[in-house]
Amino acid sequence: MNIRRSQGLLLAAVLVCIAGIVIGCQPTAQKPDPRKMSPEVAKYDQEPTISLYRKDTKSKEEVKLEEYLKGVVAAEIGPKFPMEALKAQAIIARTGTLCLIEYENGTRDKHGTDASDDHTEFQAYNEDLITDKISKAVEATRGQVLTIDGKFVYAMFHSVSNGKTASMAEGFPKLADKAPYIVPVETSGIKLAPTKYKNWTVKVPVSEVKTILGDKAGDLSDIRVSKRGPSGRATVITAGQASIPAVDLRQEIGFDRLYSTAISDISVKDNYVVFKGSGWGHGVGMEQWGAMAMAKEGKKAGEILEHYFPKAQVTQLYK
Repeated sequence: MNIRRSQGLLLAAVLVCIAGIVIGCQPTAQKPDPRKMSPEVAKYDQEPTISLYRKDTKSKEEVKLEEYLKGVVAAEIGPKFPMEALKAQAIIARTGTLCLIEYENGTRDKHGTDASDDHTEFQAYNEDLITDKISKAVEATRGQVLTIDGKFVYAMFHSVSNGKTASMAEGFPKLADKAPYIVPVETSGIKLAPTKYKNWTVKVPVSEVKTILGDKAGDLSDIRVSKRGPSGRATVITAGQASIPAVDLRQEIGFDRLYSTAISDISVKDNYVVFKGSGWGHGVGMEQWGAMAMAKEGKKAGEILEHYFPKAQVTQLYK
């Protein structure tokens, strides 16, 4: 889901509340009672095949969901993360995939497919990066998803926050009413994350920002964060008589240029708008580097998911 690394919008998925317990190495999963599951969840009593748009070749292919997830976990997090973090990522990716297909129509409107391998449209995917470790993580959680009140969770994930994750309203305002259960939680991944995301400075030409904000923005000399959300992230950026949601400004500048909306300061210097901040990604849901930190502390996948999605539960759809 960045909804993903965006950034990927991916787009993304969510978590386990009841079961931070683990049987063997797997998070405890409850077999759903069809009477308590929404129809769009209950129908997945067998592994589905999904259609996938390939950006580089502009082609479409059919792929079994579990094989697809291996390529997603490989591209979105990689084998250097501990096994329990990989399992948590697999459950989130599985949930996010089905959630976006069922509730947001996947990428059918754009490509006529369930999903896309473009992380700005759905989730990153690269089958060439799959390793034995990643395959084992996906296989160990086969068929497991996060649900809440019998529905798929909007299972989002991101790279790293600075101490606190974001609410859905901060990261995806248009989805806020659909997933009010995703709320900020404390997280500690910043201590393990790459240095470039701990504290960053990004310079964007004044002319580019003016084009985005429009004529009412003036000369940008007073550009500022005019509103912040519960996690402290910028939610509205204002200059002159113009305002723009911070998530929209980030999208216009580029997810991989303006790393997050955790902006601490904005100023104009010479011909550049200078953004200072920390973190990488939209901030919603599971923090990947936080999952690494928890796994290193001995936490299991279920406990990791329970932390980031405290109102959800792991549900076993199929074996």
